[in-house]
Amino acid sequence: MSDAKVRVLLSLHQGGGAGSVNSVLALAAGLAGRGLLIRLVCPPDSFAEAVARAKGLEVHPIALARGGRRSNARRLAELLASHPVDLVNSHGSRDREAFTWLGLTRRLAVPVVFTRRSYPRTMLLENLLAAHVATRVVAISGPVAAALRRRGVRGPKLRVIENGVLLDRLDRPVTEAERDLWRRRIEWEPERRTVGIVARPKDQAIVLAALDRICTPIRLVLAGLDGPALTGPLPPLPPRHRVVRLPFLDDVRPLYDLLELVLHPSRWDALPQAVLEAMALGKPVIASRATGNAVIIRDGMDGLLVSPTDPGAWAAAIERVLDAPAWGAGLGAAARRRAREDFPFERTLEQTMALYGECLANA
Repeated sequence: MSDAKVRVLLSLHQGGGAGSVNSVLALAAGLAGRGLLIRLVCPPDSFAEAVARAKGLEVHPIALARGGRRSNARRLAELLASHPVDLVNSHGSRDREAFTWLGLTRRLAVPVVFTRRSYPRTMLLENLLAAHVATRVVAISGPVAAALRRRGVRGPKLRVIENGVLLDRLDRPVTEAERDLWRRRIEWEPERRTVGIVARPKDQAIVLAALDRICTPIRLVLAGLDGPALTGPLPPLPPRHRVVRLPFLDDVRPLYDLLELVLHPSRWDALPQAVLEAMALGKPVIASRATGNAVIIRDGMDGLLVSPTDPGAWAAAIERVLDAPAWGAGLGAAARRRAREDFPFERTLEQTMALYGECLANA
């Protein structure tokens, strides 16, 4: 593969600051840094577009409509006609559906890779048609690959390329002024231990239900919420605890300096960047014993895994870490090594480049 001449279209229909979007943006920039010509499709006027332009990428803002398979396919076909590429790599469901349609109607003349960044919830027939069109199907974790196999996607087309931790987001100087800003945002006070969940709405309600059973006064920071999770009523809380809810903010890096413990209550994340980032920063992490969390965390060695929907288990794990700060710090140190050594982003880049090479060699 002659890297300097290879043109690749990366597409995603999501535009917010979710971990999957950050992963795709990092992949696009990394591939461009390796000499590939990257064309990125993302929603107009979105977080993704702003970040991609700041990284110097060629951006094609296209809003892909929910349920608009044919209209989305037409718009993507028009883009490919005016801006030809050698390979397409789809990272979202709406663009995957559109490219599947183009393939089935013989209007896709280049290899296509479908990267599955979440657990497949599409119908069996939809998965089979996409796999038929695809040159390769990439799962970002072993459990996602297993779920795809159960839905009929099998054979050499299916590959696992795990997410790598995005250290460029983490390893930057944080000023005291930034920390002070976050102290004000979360109304920090020394009387309560600071615990956080930095994630879109997931199973935060389970942790809220656990607060009744936690004796140590804590300030629980829920960052990244929207909709009812952000503005709806909270359950009754013991007066010893405080809960702070915040919407998605572009840069939560300074917040991690204030968190003693990070939680990730989620049953459906494929391989969550939020867990990798917290661990890479040396934070002890407690996560649901499910899906991608159980790929990253080795229970008791570099984090804790608990029953996803058991408030009592969450309360016991939180108290266990807060009651033994030295042990928690040891978990955090092991977590830092685990994330940085076993989930390097360079490996993700290398494996992606190799996969593209296979696709183009067989085209």
